[in-house]
Amino acid sequence: MKKVNFTLITLLFILSIALIGCSSGDKETANTPNEDANEEKDDNAKYGGDLHFAFNAQPPNLDPPTNTSLDTRDIGHHIFEPLLTLNTKFEVQPMLAEDYEVSDDGKEITFHLRQGIKFHNGKEVTSEDVVASMERWQELSSQAQTYLNGTTYEAVDEHTIVAHIPNPTTLDLYIIADLTQFPAIMPKEIVEKAGKEWVEEYVGTGPYKLEEWKQDQYIKLTRYEDFQSRTEPADGLAGEKKAYVDNVYFHVVQDLSTRVSGLQTGEYHVAKNITQDSAELIEADDNLKNELYTTGFPIILFNKKEGVFTDNLVRKAANAAVNVEDILIATYGNEKYYQKNHSLVKEEQTNWYTEAGKEEYELYDLELAKELLEQSSYNGEEITILTTRDIMEWYNMMVVVQQQLEQIGMNVKLDVTDSATISERLDDPSGWDLYSTSFAFRPMPIMYHFLNPEWYGWIDSEEIDELKDKILHAATQEEAEGYKDQLHEAVWDYLPAIKTGDQTTIVSMKKEIDGYQHVAGPIIWNVSLNE
Repeated sequence: MKKVNFTLITLLFILSIALIGCSSGDKETANTPNEDANEEKDDNAKYGGDLHFAFNAQPPNLDPPTNTSLDTRDIGHHIFEPLLTLNTKFEVQPMLAEDYEVSDDGKEITFHLRQGIKFHNGKEVTSEDVVASMERWQELSSQAQTYLNGTTYEAVDEHTIVAHIPNPTTLDLYIIADLTQFPAIMPKEIVEKAGKEWVEEYVGTGPYKLEEWKQDQYIKLTRYEDFQSRTEPADGLAGEKKAYVDNVYFHVVQDLSTRVSGLQTGEYHVAKNITQDSAELIEADDNLKNELYTTGFPIILFNKKEGVFTDNLVRKAANAAVNVEDILIATYGNEKYYQKNHSLVKEEQTNWYTEAGKEEYELYDLELAKELLEQSSYNGEEITILTTRDIMEWYNMMVVVQQQLEQIGMNVKLDVTDSATISERLDDPSGWDLYSTSFAFRPMPIMYHFLNPEWYGWIDSEEIDELKDKILHAATQEEAEGYKDQLHEAVWDYLPAIKTGDQTTIVSMKKEIDGYQHVAGPIIWNVSLNE
């Protein structure tokens, strides 16, 4: 058995606090989350008050295993907890599991539950609740069905669960710890009653519990007074959680201008999905601030199934013609809203980040681009860029791409459609050559859809497939990570897509908000209102 030593990990957490990208207001605190409201803490954080958060959409439900809605995920993380989760470096960390062990052959993962943890209804969490929740998630999650197919869960005793995995891979722990459509642990009786349908009650173990849901208006969460937190330093979704504020209101505010004006008038404390233009207005207000979080990256996707970009030399010519700096400026308007980065992971993901591929990313050589195009099979065919004005960042990006490709003699047409028909258009490989989209960062680089032969763009690379297989079936994570240079080199040589850089998410808030973090989505625990 490979035992995970969390005493060592705790020490590493402490050392890493200065290195990782936490929000500027994060502070360590020494008190429990259930002390009297408004009591002053050693770090000046206070308990008490209501926090009003302006969301841009309403979730379909608050049942995380049933869908991939980001709003379900973001609110759900405050109500429910999984066995495992991810920190800011996207490393797997325990949550409801005290610790876990992986057998030498990878076919068994043994989870030891933290004892004495209670659901919001007062019932103590046992292995039977975990097994029921994991089995339901296994049926509902597309990722679980793909990577953990055939996995069963066994309650060995009241606080021990074993996952039996017939075909283990290095992704298994990451899938169980993934943040979207995550395996929320719920009471057995609620899970079994729901089956594959939505649960009728939202009962978890998180720092907040559901108090009220006024459809199309707000979702109100209130502090769970019997919540028991982990004690490791807070880091992303992992570590200590303190429910400082009494109540959290997630308001449904679809209109951007209403979210911004609500911040300015004090109606809302925090608002997400803020544009660059609106962020400039926020910065001009002495009572407000913006916090920026690197959350993903845009790509220029090649159609490699039909058309001119089936020829790798044409893809290489396009890459040499692309000036990513110009594209990023056109897309995001200001360098503070993006970062140049060639890697398939963010720099903080040190286990997978590599300098390999950087030379190709920074190539920008118009003479070389023309030479490559001359050597290729390209003969003046019309190149169709599929895009939409519904997402202006993508549209602006592809306008610049069109201009840059025309500079080397390509015949390029911009085909602008609406987002509702994009999927239908993408399904037909004869109707497009280039497309723009973006991806949230994943724990491992092989998890991106554009490296899947079945996904749009239809990658067809034996070398990349072999490297993915080696990473998936490596004996250890260290062995898997040893292939990161080869993978990045292969991706930048084959060019299934061109990564243009990293994008930021803008979250705007009142200046008295302290402790806010944003990892994939907003984190409200450890946030205090220091008014």
